[in-house]
Amino acid sequence: MKYAAMAALGLFLLLSATAAQDAAKNGVEQSEGLEILKKADAAVKKLKLVQYSATARALGAEEGRSPTTEGKAVLSGWENRGPAKYRYEVKVKQPGSDEITEYTAGCDGDNTYLIDPAKKIAYVDMDPAVLGSAARTVRAISVGKLVDPDGFADELKAEKIELKGTTTVDNVECFELHITYDGRGGEGTYAIAKSDFIPRRIIRLFQRPDGEKRGREVVLTNVKINPNVDKDPFALAVPEGFTKTDDFAP
Repeated sequence: MKYAAMAALGLFLLLSATAAQDAAKNGVEQSEGLEILKKADAAVKKLKLVQYSATARALGAEEGRSPTTEGKAVLSGWENRGPAKYRYEVKVKQPGSDEITEYTAGCDGDNTYLIDPAKKIAYVDMDPAVLGSAARTVRAISVGKLVDPDGFADELKAEKIELKGTTTVDNVECFELHITYDGRGGEGTYAIAKSDFIPRRIIRLFQRPDGEKRGREVVLTNVKINPNVDKDPFALAVPEGFTKTDDFAP
């Protein structure tokens, strides 16, 4: 009985030590990831104007069922839970099709517009609904977090922040963080550039009631932080031969 008790005690101490080591390791991971995230939060809060190219695609249950969007974006300011000023020049590919649809969409702070080259129409109005059914598609490459005054507030209070290692996006070396959000916030994976702490890849996933996950990946390239611009990048310029209308796009 004495030997059995000693053996049980030894096993208990071994398991306790292992658990403590694991807890310490997780604490280190949380701490390292948190510090990187704090630097990313500070970096995006300094952005007044940001330009980038991007590719956006659906993931999980929506992969292969939703359009793929690629193009260029310019963002500035924050209003009504989104960029106050923006311009997106995109090419959209529908699933199962090789056909490419092009749009230019923007907001100059007062008016919102959608330019449809196929129809040679520029839809312009104060109401953002003027974008019509193309709204979600053209905004797919938008990364509002870059100009959100709250920055990474949701991520900083997440349930778990884990540094997974490093990765490379468009020849930019990045920290890779995995975020587990509180409640039904799902999960996210962020590639944060080591050079400027601005995200270069964002993956967000949410679990549906049926257990399947759905989400989106946005990859950023050619990122320009607070660039000097010669002219207003958000101003509407109606191409020659196009019709300007205040009707909403279909």
